[in-house]
Amino acid sequence: MYNCSNAFHAAIANNNEQKALLIFSDCVFTDEDINIDRGITFNDNFNMEENLSIGQATSNETRFSLINRNRQLNGYAFGDFQMLIGVYLNSTTYSSNTGELIRCVDGSNTYIGYSTYPYLKRNGAAVSTQPSAPFTSILAYDGKVYCFCANGTYKVYTSSTGVDVTSSNVMNGFMQNKSAQWTGKGIQYGKDTHLMKVWQGGEIRNWEFCPWGCFTAERPKAPDKIQIDFTCYDYMLKFDKDMTEISINFPITIQNLFIALSDAVLGSNQYVLPSTFINGDAVINSRPDDFDNVTAREVLKWIAEAAASNARFNRDGKLILDWIRTGTGIVLGPGNYIEFNPYWYETKKVTKLYNRDTHGNTQKTCGSGDEGFLIQDNPLLKGVS
Repeated sequence: MYNCSNAFHAAIANNNEQKALLIFSDCVFTDEDINIDRGITFNDNFNMEENLSIGQATSNETRFSLINRNRQLNGYAFGDFQMLIGVYLNSTTYSSNTGELIRCVDGSNTYIGYSTYPYLKRNGAAVSTQPSAPFTSILAYDGKVYCFCANGTYKVYTSSTGVDVTSSNVMNGFMQNKSAQWTGKGIQYGKDTHLMKVWQGGEIRNWEFCPWGCFTAERPKAPDKIQIDFTCYDYMLKFDKDMTEISINFPITIQNLFIALSDAVLGSNQYVLPSTFINGDAVINSRPDDFDNVTAREVLKWIAEAAASNARFNRDGKLILDWIRTGTGIVLGPGNYIEFNPYWYETKKVTKLYNRDTHGNTQKTCGSGDEGFLIQDNPLLKGVS
């Protein structure tokens, strides 16, 4: 689940205009690039077993089709991206300056494009490196301001300083062509807030986006088709690598193994620790022999099982150890509708864990409370201290 504002829910209930975003490292796809007739399919997978169980490491899935206009995507590598669905919230107004073509405000910095030289001013002063022609659109994202000119050229500035960094931010042909769709607009998108503002003709249109997850789009085998179909899975697939390729220092606690494994596969700090980590302080004294013939995903499952949880990725692409829900179930309000699905109802969280060997001997009991769960032969709990 992801918490959006009350204004977001009200806008959805009011059937306000909606928009999809697929944000790659150097490219963004919107409604104009997606085959809306086929839509976007999203499967939020939690339990893939016949019975509800702990110790799973499931991957969410999304499907969509991109329109490959003029074969502009033939050479694009695709890769990791974040998927978001947004809704229009409301509008406010602003007053334009004389000769102003485009406006975009990023934090405390206001960028304005003019019809005559100097073509770009930042906070009222001309930037030191001017473009060769007036701008048709401006995009502010992740600390950079991208300015697109009518003559097909562009400039990139660091938002906080106004310094020209175009040479280190080379833009692909698809994005250069896509800028034509934004003519007359100044667009600011908050990478962390998921809020978007669009300045155009004295009106500021405010949007809020809900992230649906981070996925990997593999380059298709036949990328020259007019329509490219994708089935993408979230970052859990990155754990399908052999454990012999990953170096872990022992002794180590199970919590620190979770952190080390995440850092090795995803990079630093791409995880969220649970508030209660059952067995988190249990020490694994030496490297288990089982590591020789398994993937990182299998080890992640053992960690999740020892923590009485399932491993999964949240909507922001962070690895978590999670349970279905700990609240009081779903609440329906005005404008909501629902189809029956047991996933949406509360299932009590495991609070006490019993680990036994193949012969039924209890090796370790962890946690407290009345919600007990029995597991067998977890390699990480053999001989822990």
